[in-house]
Amino acid sequence: MRRTLTRGLSLLTGLGLVFIGTRFLLAPRVGAEGFGVFLPAGSNYAFHYAKGVRDLFSGLLMVTFAGLGYDRPLGWVMLLGTLIPSVDLTIVLAQPTASLALALPHLVAIGLGLGLAASLFTPSRPVAATLANHLTRQAA
Repeated sequence: MRRTLTRGLSLLTGLGLVFIGTRFLLAPRVGAEGFGVFLPAGSNYAFHYAKGVRDLFSGLLMVTFAGLGYDRPLGWVMLLGTLIPSVDLTIVLAQPTASLALALPHLVAIGLGLGLAASLFTPSRPVAATLANHLTRQAA
């Protein structure tokens, strides 16, 4: 049950990143404002396209691993992937328009990534039951 919930939340997180990445590619100004960075009119969007591809790739990786039930690789993607919202948070906080409201999505992403990674790295069955099963099979 816990594993199904963890995979489901990971899948939703991945789909959210696919949406964010696509938004950065198709509407970079809107994506930047949703990220917490406000740009002057006529800005160059090269960074936004790179961020869009990064988020799209990360999201597709999460969706694929969650959909196929690859828990250990998904756990590593979630754990190491928390580096991305951590750096994003520092970028947002360095802006003159920084606020808790703009930082909150990045803080939630960090917590969600760490929580899902922890859930994916812990055994799905209690260790005592797994050990008892193993010992029973060896005795037989």
